[in-house]
Amino acid sequence: MQQRTLGILCTSPGWGGLEINTLRLIGWLREAGWRVHLLTAGGAPIQVHAGDIPSSVSALRERGLPSRAGQLRIVHNWVRQHQIRVLLVPFRNDLKVASLYKRFYDGDMALIYQQHMQLGRSKRNLIHTLRYQMVDIWISPLNYLKEETLRLSRVPEDRIEVVPFGIDLSPFEAPAPSRKEARSLLALPESAFILGVLGRLDPKKGQMFVLQALEKMIQAGTANWELLIMGDPTLDEGGKAYARQLDEFVAKHCLKARVHFRPFSTEVMRFFRSVDVFVMPSVGETFGMVTVEAMAAGVPVLGADSDGTREILNKGAFGWLYENENPNSFCATLNSLMAADRHATILAACQQAQAQFSKEQMTRKMESLFVEMLGSHKA
Repeated sequence: MQQRTLGILCTSPGWGGLEINTLRLIGWLREAGWRVHLLTAGGAPIQVHAGDIPSSVSALRERGLPSRAGQLRIVHNWVRQHQIRVLLVPFRNDLKVASLYKRFYDGDMALIYQQHMQLGRSKRNLIHTLRYQMVDIWISPLNYLKEETLRLSRVPEDRIEVVPFGIDLSPFEAPAPSRKEARSLLALPESAFILGVLGRLDPKKGQMFVLQALEKMIQAGTANWELLIMGDPTLDEGGKAYARQLDEFVAKHCLKARVHFRPFSTEVMRFFRSVDVFVMPSVGETFGMVTVEAMAAGVPVLGADSDGTREILNKGAFGWLYENENPNSFCATLNSLMAADRHATILAACQQAQAQFSKEQMTRKMESLFVEMLGSHKA
């Protein structure tokens, strides 16, 4: 039997859902008895944060990335050193090197791509077809991404597996602070009806849209809620500029008494216990982990009717959906939510999070695919 060893190639320069989910998976696989070897770019955030996880971490070089030929040589030596027969690639750009490596160096190695982003545009040209031809298993986290892959690429359907990302449910099952305690810890008003947006401050995440909706309702005299925005700016100048824009909007429209900015905290239950409704305003959200967390925490979800949010909420069975970037639809749906008996929807959403989006479910499915590849790709 092949040793339970997995290689992961991820040279992403960012720090967000892709990188966090990759490190989570490494930790969960280690708990299940796998040897996991991570190859990344020198100085990348994932390399820095990987120090918290007991796995083998290597860098292509001390800082940045070498040439394509240099990357291939390093990957070749790394694969041989650790006897890697299954290589997982979560960062799409790394498929360029990984597919070349498999085609010209090691055709017997299994290559698995774990999709974290939409394809966005057609990838049916010769270059992408040859690149994707080397992928043995293409993992899409949701069905709409599988359907998009079939429509925009030539990846065969029998190579695509749907494996949703998982969350660790233990924080949501452990004793949590009361609403009063959580709001005290975050210095929030005790009696207000509070909507919450959780995530990095980035134009794509939709915080400005929610602020504009709040201002619109105040002008109409129908706003009876406040807003908690928790998160840090994206680590670039664009993120900092966007954070300033949010501050300026709040000041310009005299919203400081209603809008509460708080930095990101790993104590996410404080956030979920503090809010009455969780808002997922991102348009084009591939897979909103915080949406699943809100469902597991028993908080009603108000989300943009698009992409991953629509599928996770099962077209509104597990939450409330409003028309993308339509403040009138947002306000009407929020009013409907506030007037509704929310108990049944919240309970169904919590059960769905436990049944479909747990770390145990994800780890079990991923392990099954890895074992299958180890059995079919001998050294």
